[in-house]
Amino acid sequence: MELSAVLGALPQAGVGSIFVAMLFIMFKRESSAQERFTAEYARINAAHDEELAELRDEIRALRERIEELQLKLDVEREERRKAEDAAAEARRGRL
Repeated sequence: MELSAVLGALPQAGVGSIFVAMLFIMFKRESSAQERFTAEYARINAAHDEELAELRDEIRALRERIEELQLKLDVEREERRKAEDAAAEARRGRL
């Protein structure tokens, strides 16, 4: 049932049919609005999921970088301890 057919039949239809036709038109518009809302909601969810995936990847990379830096720091601390021990040993030998 198309809108032009409904509008053409209005003069012969009567008040009840006009009311039914108006309800039909309103439901059709509401259905269209609901479809647009659903599509927009799906688009927003997809963008949000994409952003979350990017953030998770970035967090994973940052954690790996932190672990790498912690290992380097541990190596640096160990070298410093060895140097301090050697310096202390040298001082003891002079005294």
